[in-house]
Amino acid sequence: MSDVLLIYPHMRMLSPLFPYSMLPLAAVLQEEGHDVTILDAQVQDLREVDPRGFDVVGISTLTGYQIAGALKAAAYVRERAPDALLVWGGVHPSLTPEETVRHPLVDVVVRGEGERTLLGLVAAHEKGTPLSEVTGLTLLEGGRVIGTGDTPLIDLDEVPFLPYHLIKKERYPHFTGDPSWMFYETSRGCPHNCGFCYNQTVQKRKWRSKSVPRILDELEHILDTMGTDSVMPIDDNFCVSRSRVEEIAGGMIERGRVFEWPINSRFDYAVDYDDEFLGLLKRAGVTHISFGGESGSERVLEKICKGITPDMMRKSVKKIRDNGLECAVMFMAGFPSETDHDLDDTMDLIDELVGIDPELQPRITIFTPFPSTAMYEDAIALGFKEPGSLEAWSRYGYGIVDNCPWLDSRRKRELRTIALVSVFDFKAPRIKSDRLFKDRKFIALAHRAFSASARFRWRHRFFRFAFEFRALDVVLKSLRLWHR
Repeated sequence: MSDVLLIYPHMRMLSPLFPYSMLPLAAVLQEEGHDVTILDAQVQDLREVDPRGFDVVGISTLTGYQIAGALKAAAYVRERAPDALLVWGGVHPSLTPEETVRHPLVDVVVRGEGERTLLGLVAAHEKGTPLSEVTGLTLLEGGRVIGTGDTPLIDLDEVPFLPYHLIKKERYPHFTGDPSWMFYETSRGCPHNCGFCYNQTVQKRKWRSKSVPRILDELEHILDTMGTDSVMPIDDNFCVSRSRVEEIAGGMIERGRVFEWPINSRFDYAVDYDDEFLGLLKRAGVTHISFGGESGSERVLEKICKGITPDMMRKSVKKIRDNGLECAVMFMAGFPSETDHDLDDTMDLIDELVGIDPELQPRITIFTPFPSTAMYEDAIALGFKEPGSLEAWSRYGYGIVDNCPWLDSRRKRELRTIALVSVFDFKAPRIKSDRLFKDRKFIALAHRAFSASARFRWRHRFFRFAFEFRALDVVLKSLRLWHR
């Protein structure tokens, strides 16, 4: 059987992302008898694992700064284990497979969902059969790029229980904190067609769920074997099926495995939630529900194919507040063709929602063009220059105003300030800073000061001459930490 090394590349962030995407791949490979090692370069030095002796090395990367870490890892492997097959997968290679596979540090690209494809690739490599016979791949043959057709999406119940033991869990703040939690995927995909979302390419707008008994069994397994206080769903869209959510919540209560956990939903779902359903969620331990609101402008919401309205947001937030649950809402600014009036509508709606629920957690980020999305072509038509290489994509950040050439310099400065202001709680800065930084008094004091400034600027819509946030921006950019 083959020895497989899976690498989650380094990416400069305030805290490491949990490399969940590695675990299902490892699970199916192990089930077939392959030896699997996971190296998370966010929390491990590449030198901790010698790549020599591995037959296949898989590298997964998101679009953006993580690609720099992926290139570094691939170069490290190529230098020390030149005979190992270098396989790239994940979001970015799936969005740009032909461009990715042309790089000299890439032997083959796994597109989209990786379990079946990687398993077939490893088996073919082991037997010496042509990789072109494996579906789901993009590769070079005689200097020509070929795609091998799509691999059918997997039945999620086929994936074995995940080998969390392959991850050095003690190196992740969320697991060592109080309370501690672990991540878990109950479904994949989303049936909607938001114009900015890459899910349409990666999951083909198909939504699939594990069976509810399987979900409940796996939740119990994680709690019992990992010693964690809570399990956090990381689904693309957790609430597609209301009956499924009811079964999960009811099953947790029946099994006596209630813990605090968050979920995500959509406003066109939540507007129809009743007190009985929300009460069930609360009894099952759900603490808050997060949403993508995106814009307060009906014109923009229609243009980006979001399928919701501002009135849905108002009604949903009120229902959630009235039932004792917290609510978080993400917005975006800087969309192609967005006007000053559209942006005012977004900020005014946020004020309305905060008026309905004073504990609301709103945030604004900047629209980011992603390859293969519906709005990507709109961005190109308005002057966006495609990076065109892995090296260039490695300098591409999420929420960066420079990705939006249709904005003039004044608007870029304004939106950048608004995005930074929205990170800080301009409602209760003392409470939030003390909670987040209770053991770091200087940082708590700085956070409180920025929060007070944010509150003033938001209230007066005064985002010019924001010298304090300009200085913060310079620091964050120099650390390459502000990209999510």
